[in-house]
Amino acid sequence: MFFFKNNDNGPKTSYTALELMNEMEKRKDILLIDVRDDNELAKEGIKGAMHISANQIPDKLPLLPKDKDMVIFCHVGFRSKQVRNYLRKAGFYRTAHLKGGLNSWNKELKRKASELSTAE
Repeated sequence: MFFFKNNDNGPKTSYTALELMNEMEKRKDILLIDVRDDNELAKEGIKGAMHISANQIPDKLPLLPKDKDMVIFCHVGFRSKQVRNYLRKAGFYRTAHLKGGLNSWNKELKRKASELSTAE
């Protein structure tokens, strides 16, 4: 199923952390690509993500599937948006990026954890 659609059925190019978390609960076939530099990986990440630093993307295009939904992320969302744009120009139309990057992802995880702890 192709999930990158806006309400107007045009291509969706970005997701908030909450939108992506909700979609990942429904689907297991989304390819997450972490485009942070190697030295950033020791910090947090998203489990199951493939790592290809942003500057290696042009060389790694043959490794990426054009028939799979991909979400690109970095630390704050700037590099992932650039990589998403590059991939779309290269014919990878099933790509979106995570708005706010890992910063927003981690804030959403903390918010969800807080909701769970107060609900108990």
